[in-house]
Amino acid sequence: MKLSESLPEALRHIRAVGVLERSLAQNRLAHGILLHGESLKSLESIVRAIAAQLLETERDPFEHPDCFLLRPSGKARLIKVGKTDDNNSMRKLVVDIAKSSNQGGRKVGIVFDADRMNAASANAFLKTLEEPPEGTTLFLLTTRPYDLLDTIRSRCLNFRIPSDLESIPHADWDSWTIDYRDWLGMLLAGPTKQSIPHIMMAAYGLNERFQKILSEMTKVGWAAQKETLPEHITSDEKDAMEAGLSKGYRKQLFGEIEKATAQFTREVEALNPGELPASALHRATEALERAAGLMEINFNQVAALELFFLSSLRIWTTA
Repeated sequence: MKLSESLPEALRHIRAVGVLERSLAQNRLAHGILLHGESLKSLESIVRAIAAQLLETERDPFEHPDCFLLRPSGKARLIKVGKTDDNNSMRKLVVDIAKSSNQGGRKVGIVFDADRMNAASANAFLKTLEEPPEGTTLFLLTTRPYDLLDTIRSRCLNFRIPSDLESIPHADWDSWTIDYRDWLGMLLAGPTKQSIPHIMMAAYGLNERFQKILSEMTKVGWAAQKETLPEHITSDEKDAMEAGLSKGYRKQLFGEIEKATAQFTREVEALNPGELPASALHRATEALERAAGLMEINFNQVAALELFFLSSLRIWTTA
């Protein structure tokens, strides 16, 4: 079976899959492959399919004795070089892939959320990447490729998986984006004594609905993902994986907010050419990125989004 045939329909025809499929067919796959994009689910689908072909198995490749997985663990969701309670460390991965193949074939090493490597684990991985064991293919999966060392990225074949392959898996998201664009319209019209209360209440309502949508997406997604996990996954790893899933969904939703903001700008420009300053969309995007950055350092999620709405109020009422 071809690589593309084992993937969801949305992933079958993207450029990265075509290149990987040809490399597999010619037995010329790079020893280090970096898959990055906004959907960890898509990245995992692709690496699972490639691993199955490399290990020549029709069963779940993640359960294969020559497939070695490393995920963030603990409340900090870090990949440490060693000395973890669950022995889920970079040092263990390096030792495992250095051993002879259990079944005499290829070996596969996969680092999930690779941007969560600390300095020591990143350097340990780099040494292995520079001199990979024979017959081994190493994969890095991340939504933040530029948080990796330049030396790691340069030694991997890089593939970006487009973020628009998956729709938001929640029935209320489309109505949220419509209401968000309507809210921007109220800001652009200029606040009045009558409209200010509506503007503020609408902002709080959007924030509350956003949190509810994200929570429900994570709950449903995690329930499905738990069913596919190996039995040996520890509770710390599960907690980190659930947090990572929520983070991935949140990033996807923020990407959709950015798209909705750009769409609003295009609609305004189409109706009133030249009226919006070119900097408005740029400033709004920067405000959204600041909010996302605050969440990455564990700033309160509700407060970070509230900050974005307050910034938007200043940007669009003065536009």
